[in-house]
Amino acid sequence: MTAAPSPAARVVALLGSMRLSVWLLLLLAALTWLGTLAQVERSTYDVQREYFESWFVVAELPLSFWGQALIERADGTPWTLRIPLPGAYPVMALFCVNLIVGGLLRMKWSWRNAGILVTHLGIVLLLVAGAVKLHASYAGMLAVYENPAAEGQRIAGRQYESSTFTSFHDHELALLVDRGEAIEERVVPEQALWAARGDGAVTLRADGLPFTVEVRHFVDHASVVPKGPMVQTRMPVVDGAFVRAEKWPTGVQPKSEAEIPACYVTVRSDAGDRFEAILSGDPRVPKDRSRYPFAFTVRGQRYGLDLRHVVHDLPFAVRLDRFQKLDHPGTMSPRDFRSFVTVLDGTGGQEAQIFMNNPLRRDGYVVYQTNWGPQPAGGPPWYSVFEVSWNPSDVWPAIACIVIWIGLFLHFGKKLLGFLDSSARTSLNQ
Repeated sequence: MTAAPSPAARVVALLGSMRLSVWLLLLLAALTWLGTLAQVERSTYDVQREYFESWFVVAELPLSFWGQALIERADGTPWTLRIPLPGAYPVMALFCVNLIVGGLLRMKWSWRNAGILVTHLGIVLLLVAGAVKLHASYAGMLAVYENPAAEGQRIAGRQYESSTFTSFHDHELALLVDRGEAIEERVVPEQALWAARGDGAVTLRADGLPFTVEVRHFVDHASVVPKGPMVQTRMPVVDGAFVRAEKWPTGVQPKSEAEIPACYVTVRSDAGDRFEAILSGDPRVPKDRSRYPFAFTVRGQRYGLDLRHVVHDLPFAVRLDRFQKLDHPGTMSPRDFRSFVTVLDGTGGQEAQIFMNNPLRRDGYVVYQTNWGPQPAGGPPWYSVFEVSWNPSDVWPAIACIVIWIGLFLHFGKKLLGFLDSSARTSLNQ
């Protein structure tokens, strides 16, 4: 009689089984399909966070066939089936464990299986690179105007060089304290303001400050519009304007530049003063040096509040010396556009060109050319928009692909040599 496997052995066998691999792949396929359907009415960024960066998701599947609703609601829209599923995050984590246990630990380490082992190692490295990027990387935008040839031609408030960049999606509420020659900043992450959605409210009080800040009616996708006599709204009106939640027609995906939050703030000082304002996260590309926040004065000290994209510092500054745009003959469509920049780091300047597939790599940061303006007619004055990213695992996917290629080469090369050898022996025996 053979002894029954221990519980630990059963767990290891389950984690490394091919059956688990198949179920995980089916789950990933379902999440990809449902996430693609969800992008019809929602932004790609929101769907990515909900379906692929979460532990759990309630997916919505409209019951329709070729655009015709199978079961209609009272408003004529298809009835939606809500399906609880694990998010792609735990599925990918479990898939990585499955590859390690089944493809590296349980498999015999021999020359015969060398190609398969190396291939599994490359796939695991690829998954680890994705996890590191998700948790440790960040990216944003840097926009600067073309620097004039003469110093006296610079326009006040226009940004020609920058050592900071702003996040694409993440916002923060910044409290600015005017200290004369410097501005002191205290920031609150956007997540801390989500409780102010709808009829909720968030009250903020920092140590050493003689006032509180109350945040109300936080809206993720909003615009600030004037309140005309024929405009009806349930939102509060401040200085003749109110916050309007933006909606998109069915089948139209909101663009990333439309993901602008807004909220109402009320400042109450300890002395009884009260200030009200509307804050908007409108990025205004290209960014000027001044954001013109909501300013107020308490006890003779000047303060400001600004709902803005999260600001990241760079260990160097990028100055746009010249922007070049070449069009296709007879059209205004760009054939090539590139930026001639100078990288300033305190020890001097280094000239570089940034264009498609030729980013600037410096101190662990990668600067890509992503956009330009003004569009569509063009400048002057020209400005360039760069994507700046920090990713510790930037080159890991390339290394993983090389490892996978080596593994596949070893495996299929061995199969080919075995086939040729067997064919040669068959020919000799004949």
